[in-house]
Amino acid sequence: MKMWSVIVLSGGTNKRFGSDKSQALLNGITLLDHVVSFIPAGIKTVIVGKDVFEQPPLGGPVAGIARGLQEVDTEFVAIAAVDMPYGSSLFPQLLEAITDDAAMPVDSQGFKQPLCGIYRREALLEALAKLGALHGQSMRALCELLIINKVSVDTGALIDIDTPEDLISAHELN
Repeated sequence: MKMWSVIVLSGGTNKRFGSDKSQALLNGITLLDHVVSFIPAGIKTVIVGKDVFEQPPLGGPVAGIARGLQEVDTEFVAIAAVDMPYGSSLFPQLLEAITDDAAMPVDSQGFKQPLCGIYRREALLEALAKLGALHGQSMRALCELLIINKVSVDTGALIDIDTPEDLISAHELN
C-alpha cells in the first residue's frame, strides 16, 4: 500500500477571479471543500494559504509546494490546486499509475496538469533544490526536472476555475 499525503494550494492573489477562490461556491459548496471532499479520511492534508504560508508570501505554486513539503513525510505527495474542484478525485488513479517521479493527468489535447498530480516526495525535493530560489518559479521549470507518467483521464475532472466566468461555466456543466 502506497503511503501518501496531500498539499492543497489555496493561496495566491486571485487577480483574475477578484476574490478568494477557495471560498467561491460551486453547487453550494466552497471550492476548497470540493477539493478536500475527494481526499480519503486518514490522509494527511496540508492547506497552503490556510494551515501554512510560503515565505515570502505570494511566492507562487512552486514556493507553496516547497512550504507544504515541510509538513509531510510520506513517500508520495499529491498536489491539488483549489481552483480545480474535482481534480483530487483523480488521485487514486494517479497513485496507481506512478512509476517514475510523478504522475499527472493529461487533457484531450495532451496538456499535463501538474497542479493535480502525484509526486515522489524525494524526487520533488531534489527538483526543488535544483531550481534554487523558489519565489516566482514556474511549474513548467519544476516539471522539466522530473520524469512524468502521463495519465489520460476524464477531462470533466480537470475543470479549472480562474475567473468568475469559469465558475459560471462550471455551474452550467452540473
